[in-house]
Amino acid sequence: MPQDENRKMRVLAGGSRLFKRFTLQKVLGRGEMTFVWLARDHRLRRLVALKLVPDAICRDPSARENLKSETRKNLLLTHPNVARVFDFVEDEQAAAICLEYMDGTTLSDARAQKQSKCFGILELAPWVGSLCDALAYAHESAGLIHRGLKPANVMVNSRSEIKITDFGIAASLRASMGPESVLPSIATLNYMSPQQMLREDPSPSDDIYALGATLYEMLSSKPPFYSGDVASQVREVTAPPINRRRATLGITGDPIPPHWEDTIAACLAKHPEGRPKSAAEVAGRLQLEGMIRLTTARQIAKPQRYLKIGALAGGAAALLGVAVFCSRSSSPGPGTNPRSTLEKETSAGGTLAASAELAPTPTGERAESPIAETENATLQLVTRPPGATFAIYSGRVESTTAPAADSLRRGATPGSVADLPPGRYTIFLQLQGWPDDHAEITLKPGETLPFEYTFPHGSVTVTSTPEGAEIFAGETSLGHTPMTVDLPLGQQELTARYGTFSKKSEVVTIESETPANVVFQFRARRHSPPPKPKAPQSAWGKLGNSLKKVFSSKPPPKTPPKKKPAR
Repeated sequence: MPQDENRKMRVLAGGSRLFKRFTLQKVLGRGEMTFVWLARDHRLRRLVALKLVPDAICRDPSARENLKSETRKNLLLTHPNVARVFDFVEDEQAAAICLEYMDGTTLSDARAQKQSKCFGILELAPWVGSLCDALAYAHESAGLIHRGLKPANVMVNSRSEIKITDFGIAASLRASMGPESVLPSIATLNYMSPQQMLREDPSPSDDIYALGATLYEMLSSKPPFYSGDVASQVREVTAPPINRRRATLGITGDPIPPHWEDTIAACLAKHPEGRPKSAAEVAGRLQLEGMIRLTTARQIAKPQRYLKIGALAGGAAALLGVAVFCSRSSSPGPGTNPRSTLEKETSAGGTLAASAELAPTPTGERAESPIAETENATLQLVTRPPGATFAIYSGRVESTTAPAADSLRRGATPGSVADLPPGRYTIFLQLQGWPDDHAEITLKPGETLPFEYTFPHGSVTVTSTPEGAEIFAGETSLGHTPMTVDLPLGQQELTARYGTFSKKSEVVTIESETPANVVFQFRARRHSPPPKPKAPQSAWGKLGNSLKKVFSSKPPPKTPPKKKPAR
């Protein structure tokens, strides 16, 4: 490792603060050119993955601006199987890319944990459907190409869902540092198409090749080419069938179906013309059509209407009949949205197919447009702290307060709201003692969207002597000391109660950046020792006490004689 990177690792230890916004926690991994840290984003109030930009790019204004521009393009990607890019942050000395953090492992590591070091078709198929769906969305709706797809850039989270990471970022970093500055590692060459190695213009077919190489490895434990002169093999050698590679490596189990073999081999074709034209086509060849949720406008063929025209009386009558039929079939009925009968707009800018090809219709009958059947979505709401009430309104609400109109749904967190039509919504949140807030979301067809919201807060650590005092904010018990608790920003009055001691109160200022500390002291009260119990007296003792009273008793004082009144 270069000396500069050693210095950076020593300086950026856990707990370091970057850009007055992030607190580093631990290193998540190291790529070819940079480190990725788990960090606390105090602005977004969540854990994020922070990819540090190499010093060489930070010192080059042109390279930094190019990388910033590429990062902005990734902000357009809002797909459930693509890791989000939140921001590009920088100051005079450094720069970093703020990414979505996922609690899981890479697809590469998940494969390595298998006993056979590879997956079977049944367990891999759902992930492949999600991969094809995400790539189809990125290529067609956002116009972006990954240019670095490989198993190490696909994450599997704790719910066994996959997300593609580093969408175009690794390639952008390499391009920003110059074509000769950083050569791709052998781990990256394994998944690069021949055209990518020749530095031809990026194309979606490059990602199709990488997808094929990824599937080849997942099913055989090795990429198509993994030893020797990999670059030459990628350009000139045809990879053996997966079943043959499995037999060579001694992998047992169900054989790979022919349609999977043929599709993956087509993805690995040396020339783009021999590869599937899109990720959706890959899913279709693998018979995973049901797992593709997003189809874009460019992939949708408009429903074709067929006419059965019988023998008519004359040419003029035939033309007239066709004209009348076309005018009827192309005009929507009363109250019908002409677009909704064919396609449904998605929030990501694509369209969802809503109808298949129409069957032929009898002569003179109207060809009815099918009604779009859109799968509704589910929203799962969680807040910190829990117990907030929520109100959901359709569309975007400009006001900072909830409208007077009735909301679509109401409830409390944590909670789940099912059967919501796809589209944009505004959620208003209220929690007693906390400032009201609202957020906008977009639901896609059939999606289950987890919505997590953290109210603006800071933390306070409360201790007491002795320990075990109960702490209250108003009438709400926060728990017993010692404790660290989140509270709304601003001044808060805390009250401590402990046994029979008098309660104590402190006013503390809660800030988002600096944790507060409060100490309550309860002093012990002084008590006189209890009287010692007297031993029972014997008979002689009682007699002695009686004699003392007799002999020690004094005669009553003499009363002076009364004076006689003078006459």
